[in-house]
Amino acid sequence: MAALTQSQHVRSVRWAPAWIAAITLVSLMWPAPPAIANELQPVPGSPLAAALGIKDLGDRNHQLDNYMGQVILVNFWATWCPPCVAEMPSLQRLKTALSGQPFTVLAVNMGEGKLRVRHFKNTSGLDFPFLLDSASGASKNWGVRFLPTSFLIDAQGRLRYKAYGEVAWDDAAVRAIITQLVKEAGNANGSRESLLVPPK
Repeated sequence: MAALTQSQHVRSVRWAPAWIAAITLVSLMWPAPPAIANELQPVPGSPLAAALGIKDLGDRNHQLDNYMGQVILVNFWATWCPPCVAEMPSLQRLKTALSGQPFTVLAVNMGEGKLRVRHFKNTSGLDFPFLLDSASGASKNWGVRFLPTSFLIDAQGRLRYKAYGEVAWDDAAVRAIITQLVKEAGNANGSRESLLVPPK
């Protein structure tokens, strides 16, 4: 997570467009970043993930139910957040490495407009869905107070891990955790499919 000095905050507020100034002022009221950052942390009790019903750049609505049976990495980010942008290539490498498996990445942009996000995607070479949380409703619903913030959801729709700050998504330890969740999803899907096969 990027931390600005007080003078940087003041300078940003003075010269930034109104929407950036508002976000900067809100960030001053947020608490300090958590002690454990930049790594996956287990979510106690693995509760069901909050609802997520927002549109992508093509105006298609995305619900978590659309991805049932898959492991979902929900990444809250913004173009003005340097650590968010820095971790995007590793998200792409992770997505590419798990291509064809029950895994998806959803990049939820917090508080920005479609044109800005579309331009970022078109110039970045990233091919996972970009969702627009323009009014920050989903971010509030998910309790997002730092950017980037990421959540790993298992095939049953339960929150298994969360991360605050930039994560190296293709790090061996991180990849091992995600691969295990994907393996669990594959086993569960296989079990369900086997129930549909008529006995011989």
